[in-house]
Amino acid sequence: MLLPDDFFASLVERVDDVIWAVSYPHFQLEYLNPAAVAVFGRPTQAFMDDSRLWLTIVHPDDRDDVAASHDRLLQLGTVERRYRILRPDGEQVWIHDRAWLMRGQRGEPLRLCGVARDVTREMAEQEQLNSTLKLHRRFIESATDPIFLARVEPDDTFVFHYNNPAHRQLTGISLEALRSQTPDTLLEASQAATVKAHYRECVRLKRPIQYEERLDLPAGARDWQTLLVPVEDAAGNVIELVGIARDITPLKEAERKSRDAFEALDQLLQASPVVIYECLPTPDLIPISISSSVERLFGYVRDELLNRPIWQDMIHPDDMVQSLAKVHALFAGEGPIQLNYRLRHRDGHYLQVQSEKRLVLDTGGHPIKVVGAILDVTGTYRLSQRLEKLGQQLPGFIYQYLLTPSGEGRFLYASSSSMVIYGATPDELAQSDTAAFGVIHPDDRYSVKTAIETSAENLSHWHCEYRIRHPQGHELWVEGLATPERLEDGSVMWHGYIADVSERKRLQLELEESEARFRRLASVDMLTGAPNRRHFMHRLDAELTRVKRHGVDSCLVMFDADHFKRINDTFGHAAGDDVLKALVSTGREALRAHDMLGRLGGEEFAILLPDTSFEGAVTLAERYRQAVADLQVDTGDARIRLTVSLGVAALRTNDSSDSAMERADKALYAAKTSGRDRVCREGEETGDVTIG
Repeated sequence: MLLPDDFFASLVERVDDVIWAVSYPHFQLEYLNPAAVAVFGRPTQAFMDDSRLWLTIVHPDDRDDVAASHDRLLQLGTVERRYRILRPDGEQVWIHDRAWLMRGQRGEPLRLCGVARDVTREMAEQEQLNSTLKLHRRFIESATDPIFLARVEPDDTFVFHYNNPAHRQLTGISLEALRSQTPDTLLEASQAATVKAHYRECVRLKRPIQYEERLDLPAGARDWQTLLVPVEDAAGNVIELVGIARDITPLKEAERKSRDAFEALDQLLQASPVVIYECLPTPDLIPISISSSVERLFGYVRDELLNRPIWQDMIHPDDMVQSLAKVHALFAGEGPIQLNYRLRHRDGHYLQVQSEKRLVLDTGGHPIKVVGAILDVTGTYRLSQRLEKLGQQLPGFIYQYLLTPSGEGRFLYASSSSMVIYGATPDELAQSDTAAFGVIHPDDRYSVKTAIETSAENLSHWHCEYRIRHPQGHELWVEGLATPERLEDGSVMWHGYIADVSERKRLQLELEESEARFRRLASVDMLTGAPNRRHFMHRLDAELTRVKRHGVDSCLVMFDADHFKRINDTFGHAAGDDVLKALVSTGREALRAHDMLGRLGGEEFAILLPDTSFEGAVTLAERYRQAVADLQVDTGDARIRLTVSLGVAALRTNDSSDSAMERADKALYAAKTSGRDRVCREGEETGDVTIG
């Protein structure tokens, strides 16, 4: 059942979005809902009185683009734009405006309409989010530890393709000198063999490994502690190695030197953000030496910590179990460990730290001490937490999506709101995009993938609306926005946002359905369901244009019910209405699919017969006359028999709609005056009417 029109009017009056309509070609504002007062800060009547007020309040920097978008709207039929408007109080408001061009039956522009909403808060949040994401992207570039990337080739070779500024500075190898090189081309043979052995071990185990090495590089011979992390594709093949190196030359030198040299090393470490220490080789990790930077970072004087079991007292209780498990793994011989936990500052607050620990053995393989380093990463950790909280507060979810050159996709980052949109956790999406694409509506999946491929190829802004069949059983409309960037390995990474727009889409579809219903009401006779006079005349004009241009045969038939006034007077107007309906329904059965039967008014009707010869039109008219003569209309207690009189005229190349209607009407008049219940046609040569 269709909802009443006043329901839609009330709905439009109550929504928060601004809904507007402008006539074409005069661009006079036809409608503006009350939401405009809150958004624009001006009464709706002000816009009604001044058709240029809307463009006047647009920010000067955006005015030319908004004006130009009107031309695109007329060309494309739809346009979407964002711009700023200035309220009377001087406040600047961002507007997201979606506009459509409504056309008439012949494709002529009728009006412009649209929905505008205030996206000021969204734009501010997006700007803040973009700033945060840039900080994350710059993290590797600004990391103090050297980082490098190496591709794993199918022939079991390793090709370097990236190193960060810290690596370039500490090794003396520029990015240009490193790119496309292998260990064999960068190192001497024995060192290259050792490096490749580590790389092969990491690929074989498919898990991170950590090791120490001494390399001769352009910047000199250095000792490194390297964490090697494998990166797998969707099939589980290791395709890349990420190396995070730490220059441990000072530590190695400290091991090779006597304790007397430690003070000199300690002076060098005072300026470092890292706390370096030595502990007894027991799980209590009692410090026997520690750099003086501990006072600057944690507020403790070294004497307060040395030779005391202080570590387990400083660590946050919630991090104790996991950290102790890794320490036991260290003493079990599993190699150096990395820890992330919270340590208590002397004044009571906790700092997020990253710690590395290594068990040092003597020549007999017996543990003699634990050496390690602690780095305060509180700032980076809090930044990550703020990003996650921001993602949880947004109505949709923010993400980073990576598409490799081979076509594998996954979400490098997804906020926890991914469960609301896709029904998938961030961890699932980090492994593969299968869970996300699997719930996209089958009818929309191709268009979404095509939009992504186009964005990847052109690095153009990605914007898409599509449906989601959520695993919990409901369906929703979502809108996705993202900006792509190409990475050095040819992959493309998007930084974007996806929001649930189901309610907005529902209103849009209901509005479109309502407009289609109103267009139909404007072209159909309400009693019989036949095209009304206005619609029929439009079709007649179009057919005359086709006759003039292509010389095709077409004909016009006019008819009415014989003695219709007598039927109304005898049986009543309700019976007369039933007769008119019967004439139309009989016409639908007797005529062809492309013929048009329209009601001109009262009991007067006309039939347009495209691509029909004059003789063919007479035959069709006679068939319809006979079908009506055989008809019985049951109405109330009465059964009515009726007849019709018809006049046939051929459309001519010099005809107007009036002249064609006049000739057909004369033929109809002749049928009436010559006895009714018959078909008459115009004379073929003289124009006199003859009875068919």
